[in-house]
Amino acid sequence: MPARLRTLLRCALLVALFACSPLPHYAAESAGASSEKPAATLAQLAFLTGTWRGTSSSSATAEEIFSSPEGGVMLSTGREFKNGRCIFFDLVAFTEQNGAVTLIPHPNGKRSPRTFPLVSLDAAAKRARFENLEHDFPKTFTYELVAPDHLRIILAGDRQGRPFTETFDLRRSP
Repeated sequence: MPARLRTLLRCALLVALFACSPLPHYAAESAGASSEKPAATLAQLAFLTGTWRGTSSSSATAEEIFSSPEGGVMLSTGREFKNGRCIFFDLVAFTEQNGAVTLIPHPNGKRSPRTFPLVSLDAAAKRARFENLEHDFPKTFTYELVAPDHLRIILAGDRQGRPFTETFDLRRSP
């Protein structure tokens, strides 16, 4: 099966999964996030759109696929591999509602009870940070387009009571 067809099928599966979810419920305000949020739209996250592959700071091979930001929802899938086996996957919905952009994670396919509002956006630098200080790990998701073909994702928070950061350096994939 051609790679492009596999990518389209994955995105279609994500759309089907999230179509069955009540998104307005997910976009609820998170009590642990910073109170000031920048005025932002999903369209400003379009720099994420596409397929990205690379490595994580834990030496895993990583893949992220981001849909386009349409209709108030942007979706992503992510997988991590070690020794040819998938060791982790996640599904993420980015929603825009009432002037707020929110990240809703689904690690290993299970909806997290926490949401992460957008707290910082530098549209010119193509950098966005989502935060929920009540969560252990991650407390923040930072997405930054370092170069047109280089996306860096930084997850930061506490793991086993200690500060921990996981960095993904990804290159645009055809």
